[in-house]
Amino acid sequence: MEFLHREEAPLTEEQWKQIDDMVVNTARNTLVGRRFIEITPVNDPSVQSVPYDTITGTNNGACGLFGEKDCDVVKVGNRKFLPLPQIYKDFKIHWRDIETAKNSNIPLDLSVVAAAAREISLAEDRFIFNGDPSLGYSGLLNVEGRNQITKQGFDEEGGVFRTAVECVETLNSNGYNSNLVFVLNPKDYSKAFRLYGNSGVLEINHVKELFDVGVFSTYAVPEGKAVALSTGLENLDIFIAQDMITSYLAYENMDHYFRVFEILALRIKNPSAICVVE
Repeated sequence: MEFLHREEAPLTEEQWKQIDDMVVNTARNTLVGRRFIEITPVNDPSVQSVPYDTITGTNNGACGLFGEKDCDVVKVGNRKFLPLPQIYKDFKIHWRDIETAKNSNIPLDLSVVAAAAREISLAEDRFIFNGDPSLGYSGLLNVEGRNQITKQGFDEEGGVFRTAVECVETLNSNGYNSNLVFVLNPKDYSKAFRLYGNSGVLEINHVKELFDVGVFSTYAVPEGKAVALSTGLENLDIFIAQDMITSYLAYENMDHYFRVFEILALRIKNPSAICVVE
């Protein structure tokens, strides 16, 4: 990976490994969208565009003794090509910190690396849930063709649960009965940690029973909104040309500059598998 210019940085192989491990661990602990969306790993950073397909003909399959019944064909209904965006964050390591680590056998402080990796992870989730209209990408919350319902008042007892039930019923009516996910803003998620009626059970536990994949929270979802969806490659995926990695940027004013970046896109192939709470 010559484009990373790592050989120009005054770091040892072990220090680069520590940086890579820090980036991966921080991302793993922060990312939300990747916990339930299928990954399509391409691992070729030279790829600059991605085919973005919408699938049609996903209604019920036919059943017949001789296969004589007509049935809709599952096919690509629409295809467009979109540019693959980079998501990135730069950080700086002071030259004296590197020299201290080298001469005093003190581990290099990787706090700035972790902070940069966290910002990348948060930016990725914002992109997944909200898209980027300037690049032609929609997110889970605003893709055309999604189902939309009105929330049931998250501040009221049972409001989160009733909203979740309506989301499930909406997805079920479209034929999506499994691989279900529910995502809320953390403030709304915390409101469900209250006893539900006389059940003696927390409301959030009732909500979790509705979604076999899981219930998640992220600030990429605005407060007062939520999204439920059926996962699976047939509905959506994350196309990754370059997973999160660190490159060396420059040496300036005796300090060393680095960049954590990734190249990816969210492809929503079946918007009817998404239900957004407005």
